[in-house]
Parts: sequence; structure tokens; C-alpha cells
Amino acid sequence: MGSAGDEFTPLSQLEYGMDKCKVRVRVSRLWESFNPKDDTLFGLDCLLIDDQGKTMQARVEPGDIERFEDLLVEGKVYALSDFHVDSQRDYYMSCSNEWTMYIRRQTVVTEIEGDIDSIPLHSFEFVKFKDLRYRCDDNSLLTDVLGHIVYVGELEEVSKKSRIIEICNARIRDLRGRALSVTLFGDVASGFTEDMLEKGQDASVVAAFAGMSVTSSSSVCSTTSSMYYLDLEIPEVQEFRANLLIQQANPVPLKTPTQKLAESWRTIEQLKSLDREEYDEDTMFLCRVSLIDVDCTNGWCYLGCDTCQKSMSRAPRKYRCARCGPMMPVQWYKLKAKVQDATGAMNLMIFCEVAEELVGVSAEELVNKIEDDDEWYSLPDEIEDLIGSTHTFQVFDKHMDGSFSVRSIMDDASVPAPAAAASQCKEEKADPEGSLDKVRTTLKFQERIMRKRFRS
Repeated sequence: MGSAGDEFTPLSQLEYGMDKCKVRVRVSRLWESFNPKDDTLFGLDCLLIDDQGKTMQARVEPGDIERFEDLLVEGKVYALSDFHVDSQRDYYMSCSNEWTMYIRRQTVVTEIEGDIDSIPLHSFEFVKFKDLRYRCDDNSLLTDVLGHIVYVGELEEVSKKSRIIEICNARIRDLRGRALSVTLFGDVASGFTEDMLEKGQDASVVAAFAGMSVTSSSSVCSTTSSMYYLDLEIPEVQEFRANLLIQQANPVPLKTPTQKLAESWRTIEQLKSLDREEYDEDTMFLCRVSLIDVDCTNGWCYLGCDTCQKSMSRAPRKYRCARCGPMMPVQWYKLKAKVQDATGAMNLMIFCEVAEELVGVSAEELVNKIEDDDEWYSLPDEIEDLIGSTHTFQVFDKHMDGSFSVRSIMDDASVPAPAAAASQCKEEKADPEGSLDKVRTTLKFQERIMRKRFRS
């Protein structure tokens, strides 16, 4: 058995070509990586943790698995030497370390007993639910998530490419109330279902899912690297549970849709100063603004899919939407509008059917009137007539970068009044700068009307 007195190199100091070092690590997770479609085995992988809490993924190649599969045991601590360090692979990595350890035939594996409590049993790189959108369909680095289990479906058997696999759908929620769908396959699905049955239907369980693939901004699924942990005794779970108990002891009354709408009012100044930790891409805000300009430097429409509205401007001659397949494209609005209220000005993007509702005619109709190439980059009268008009928009920040788009045009008669003092009502107060902007907008609008009359 190895001893703790040996000289070891921290994982953080390993680099390419450092094959003669010795490390002291715990095998935190151990799994076989394979292609579930055809069962092609890639290797025996494991997540290693050292005394400093640093992690590195290690792999045993398929030809050497038989030699090491009984030597490496999940949870135990080892001294490893004569391994190879190389760059991390481009896919299915379980930690963000830029290097990967390869355990080769000549690698020496010696179990260490005794003073090993300084090495953590587990390590995770938890991702907030609101940040999952940045990892959609990107499996270069797999994802760890943490949440309170609020739903567990039954274990089902499904046929997939002539194979029968077990599947379980679950749902977890974070402390902000965001829900995340979790789909588990194979042994992970059956093990999870069995363990949850043992916990009981009324159990309040905090789960950590490791090595997951992000399929959308609100869903993840398991991979051959995935593992689950229920009510794990680690600081992250303990902190989560403590905050969850506080929330459960002080429940927030449910709000009606009208109340939520009334609380969503924001001025332009408030929209521009929002804390992006406090909302996500689906959060809607109400604002009442005046349209003061539409920038058509890059045009005011685009060629897109009739179904999903995705741009098809670069599609080949045989039009094909990347999402929907073969499709005859149509013209859609893409209006880069500048709007203002008493607190400031900002840009809003207005697309497709929403813009069509605003303009009153389809983009196709206006495109059919184009007789000169320059007209693609000048405003049609129907759009120009909107300058100076005031509307209540429901807006959202799709890309979470402070660039808002209009989701819908609201009916002023049915929109509730702002619920708080920090609202659009402030616009009614005297504001010299805002008043001057309104005068300028009115003059600009009247100028366009006179120009139209002159042309006719």
C-alpha cells in the first residue's frame, strides 16, 4: 500500500508530456464510455480529485480495460505513476480541466489507505438553470445540475432503432422557481426510479445530476457519463436545502396573471439597468413607448422559413430550411426600431407577425411594390407612417445581452395599471428633456406627412 508521505504532483501542475510524475487522487466517478447506438466502446473513464480539490478526467483505452477494471474502484484513493498527459478531447468531458490523463499498460496503480480524508469524495461544476441555454447541443463539456425534485414519471420501455431502452422523465426546480426537465436512459433511469420509490412519494429530495447533455434551455438528458446523487452531503446541497426549507416555511402567495402583468411594467431606464441574474430569456416586461425611428441601413425585411421564420437568405437554390426541411421562403419583417419614453431611448427589434400587426400589411405585400434596389434600404410609407406613434409593447431579452425584442403589441384598454410606484406613471411628471424629444418627434412626423403630400 502507498503512503501519504510520498511526493506527489498536484493535478493543477500537470501538463502535456509530464509522464514521469506521480499523483495522489481519488476516483470520484467511474464509467464506461460507449456509443449507445451501436455499443462501440470508447474506454473506461473516471473523474479524479486530488488534495487541492482539483479535478481531471482520465481514460483507460479499450484494450487495457481488462487490466485496470478491478484495480480502479470508485471512491478509493490511489497513487498513479507512468501515465500520459494529453490535451482534453473535444467531446463528452466531465470537467473543465484542459488536460486528460491516459492510464496506459505501464501505469502503476497503488491504493493508498490511512490519511485520505483531505481528498473530497465528490466534485461538481454546477450550472445555473438560466445559463443552460448557452450549452444547448454542445457536448464538448457535459453539464452538472442541482435542484429539488418535483416530479418523477414512471419507468417506461421505448423502442429506439430496433433496441428497447428504459427511460424515466423527471423534473427539478431551482430556488428561483425555474423548472428543468430531466430525461434519464438505461441503467441510470432504472436506478433513479428505484431509489426514488424507496424515498417515498412525499419525500423532499435534492438531486445532483452529473455528466448531462443539454437539449434545450429547459431540458437535459443523460449520457453514458451521467450519474445521479440524492441528498448528497456536500456544501452545495446543504446550502440549497437550507434555503429550500426557508422558502417552504415562508411560502409566497400565488399571483394571478393580471397581477404578474401589472408588476412587469418597466421604463426604458429600468429595462436598460435590469440585473440579468433576476430574469431569463422568457421573462416578459411591459413598456409604453413612442416610435421615433426605424433603422433600415441593413434593410427592413428578410427571406425566411414560412414555418419557423428562420432566415433562409443563404439557402441553396433548392430552398431548404435547416430546421424544417424543403420550404419555399417568404418575406418577413425585421424592424430595428428606436423608441423612447420620458426616461430615455433604446432600440427594440420587431419581427415577423408582430411587425405585420404593427404595420397593417404583410412584408410580402410591400416587397411586391419594390421597383428599385434602393427601396430595399429605405422605409416604405406604411412603416414611415408609424414614426411618432405610441404603443404598449411586451418585450423580452432573448439573448440575455440587453437587446430586447417585441413579443406582442398590447391592447391599452385591457392592460392593467402598473403595480408599483417605480413604473411608467413617472412619465406623466414634468420632464424637460423628454418633452423636447417629443417636440422633435412631432416635428419629424409632420415633416414626413408634408413630404408625402408633396410627392402625391
